[in-house]
Amino acid sequence: MSYGLLDDIQEFTAYVLGGSKVPYVPYNEDGDWEEWLPKYENQTTGLGEETSGCTIWASQNQLETLYKFLYKEEPNYAERFNYLLAGIVPYRGGDPQDAHESIRKDGVIDNRYLPMPEHLEQYLDDSDITGSLLAQGQYWLKRHDYKHEWLWTKRPANYIDILKDALQTSPIAVSVSAWNRVGDEYVSYGDVNNHYCLLYKIEDGHPWIFDSYDHSKKKLSKDHNIRRAKRIWLNKKTPRAMRRHISILQSIVNMLMSKKTLLDVCKAAINTDASPKNYADNELACAESVTTLLKQVYPDTPIILGTWTLRDYLNDPKNGYVKQTVPSPETIIISPTGSGKGYGHVGIYTQDNVIASNTSFGINKGKFLENYTTESWIRKYKEKQSMPIYLYKHI
Repeated sequence: MSYGLLDDIQEFTAYVLGGSKVPYVPYNEDGDWEEWLPKYENQTTGLGEETSGCTIWASQNQLETLYKFLYKEEPNYAERFNYLLAGIVPYRGGDPQDAHESIRKDGVIDNRYLPMPEHLEQYLDDSDITGSLLAQGQYWLKRHDYKHEWLWTKRPANYIDILKDALQTSPIAVSVSAWNRVGDEYVSYGDVNNHYCLLYKIEDGHPWIFDSYDHSKKKLSKDHNIRRAKRIWLNKKTPRAMRRHISILQSIVNMLMSKKTLLDVCKAAINTDASPKNYADNELACAESVTTLLKQVYPDTPIILGTWTLRDYLNDPKNGYVKQTVPSPETIIISPTGSGKGYGHVGIYTQDNVIASNTSFGINKGKFLENYTTESWIRKYKEKQSMPIYLYKHI
């Protein structure tokens, strides 16, 4: 079955992340847009004849979802308007770039002015696109700013992380492989992408999409072959909408200004038990303490109890850490157990030459203290215990 996405998608380098100056504002911090999904509209005529317009349905679903989130209004735009103007070919499909460009250049109109007819012949009759309807589309453009951009030209290995980050800014329109169900998820077959739909959240590594064909929400496999992904930007230019938008932006600024840094969290933990759940014994709680602190700033951080496992986690680029040669505040220093003669250790720099870590012995056992300098760490772990020293910092 043809789902309407042309596989020979155009390359538009000016419309790739960072190249088209689309504002990157984290409106929705958790990246879950399910609450604001649009009302379902069947992607066929009354007789079920039209199956080629997924690029139009996905781009409008994306726009309507963001609109509802930003302005607490629920528009219902006419897919047929942009379908005809974007040049969708029946039984073949279209390029999603053309669908988004039609919104940017032609605008959108309310569905009541160009509703779904009964027959495909009626649907494809472009004589219904009157000058009045074209003027309505241009009037929408005068009252709205709409921009769009691809998230990559060639999909990188960490594409799920990129999608999760971009989902903070808007729901994402994606190309997918439709449909091969295995258990409760949909997997790809080969390199085929034949459908375009709305990605509205990523949960436990699984992308979830809103499908225009059957009004369903589908869970994709974690490695689903999402070849293309596009985010959008919308700004409504009426006074009331501008006030609403400004209030959202102000709340984002307030959130970012008040967001704790790792240094803030470490300073607040000094002279306390930084791992109060005590998954590990107090004398062996250095990795638990550090990951408990990291989790307060980077919520995806797992609680790790071993320094060797923690070193592997920090060494994996997808987790957001890079190696350093010169420490600075918030640098993590680690000499993992199993790499030398004794027990390893991990701490966090709170100053250029001061390291805080779990205290393993004495009256302060189990407390997070500023208890090392670079020199004393080197003497103990490198010179006495023949352990390597690794430095990492979150980017």
